[in-house]
Amino acid sequence: MIKVNDLIWDLDLLQQTPEFTYLDSTSRVRQILFKGPDHKDKSTQVFAYYSNPDILKTGKNQGNTFPGVVLISGGDQSAMSEWVERWAHEGYAAITCDYGNTKLQLGRGPVLNTLEERLAIIYDSIAQGPKVVRGYRTAGIAILAHSLLLSFPEVENNKTAVTGISWGGFQTCIVSGIDNRFKAAAPVYGCAFHDEIIFKKYFKNLTKEEKSLWMSKIDPKNYLPFSQCPTLFINGNKDGCFDIVPFDKTTKLIPEKNRFVRITPNMGHDHPVGWRPREIAAFFNSIFKGSIPLAKITGIEKWDSVIKFDYDSKVTLKNANFYYTNDTLNINANRTWNSIPAKISGGGIVSPIPQEGYVMGFLYVTDVMDLGVSSELIIN
Repeated sequence: MIKVNDLIWDLDLLQQTPEFTYLDSTSRVRQILFKGPDHKDKSTQVFAYYSNPDILKTGKNQGNTFPGVVLISGGDQSAMSEWVERWAHEGYAAITCDYGNTKLQLGRGPVLNTLEERLAIIYDSIAQGPKVVRGYRTAGIAILAHSLLLSFPEVENNKTAVTGISWGGFQTCIVSGIDNRFKAAAPVYGCAFHDEIIFKKYFKNLTKEEKSLWMSKIDPKNYLPFSQCPTLFINGNKDGCFDIVPFDKTTKLIPEKNRFVRITPNMGHDHPVGWRPREIAAFFNSIFKGSIPLAKITGIEKWDSVIKFDYDSKVTLKNANFYYTNDTLNINANRTWNSIPAKISGGGIVSPIPQEGYVMGFLYVTDVMDLGVSSELIIN
């Protein structure tokens, strides 16, 4: 359990139901305004979308209960009603917020009009203390949204999850570590070790002391080790924002039994691509609804000419390929990767070692339901 005294967040306060009001209580996706974390000693409000299967189908609650999910968007993206609606279709009570305040008017929170201002509140604002940084506010909003979600009678206690995309994936790594009420998590793209990813160029305006403070108070590496829930980490091998090596280091911050990985060959980077993987709902459903779990690579043995992968799967695997690279010159997004087929058998999956060798590689497999998972990254 994380030591509360070490946190910059007040968990006792954030885990209380925030004051809220409905801006729209009749639509298929409701609009809510709730009290957010203070910003520079001033109170703020947060805009959110909410729905569940009953509201989506009939326009009102019918007395049924559902698992819940908190959705965290990334970058400059405001709250997206479509994302909430998609999860309500999946059978979940879902909430997402305007984490970047792009919808907020004066008096509701920090108003950020330009890209420079949005980057400043992520990085440069650390000079004013960690509670001014957007990472602090976004995590606080997500935990408050979780508290609000849990207050709804239609949401099943002990059956809530969190998933986020890009910057939201980064924040998912934080909140799943500090809010142990979550029972499952799925960060997409975003990872820890922020000073090692492509965004490190934005650290150039920070002093040595500011960089150290940012990494010690905001970066998920400080919080993810305290996660107690199964977590599905998703990223592409050529992502332009979150490099694969720090992503791999991030996955290893939690125990192997809770660690599930999907390094996706040539995965793009945006919100539709980030919420599209069917594996996220399948992963949550296996935890909350008792459905068939995703396959999992459970062991890796490197021999002279082959790599053997042990796996656990309740359904038949139909395809496996070993992806590898020897490209040490290009940045993550431009790195050249190749692949070779691997052989699936009941005793494991065997891939030949590429004749030219490899610097990094991973196994990607799909099952008969076309659900894909991968091994962890192998660094040779």
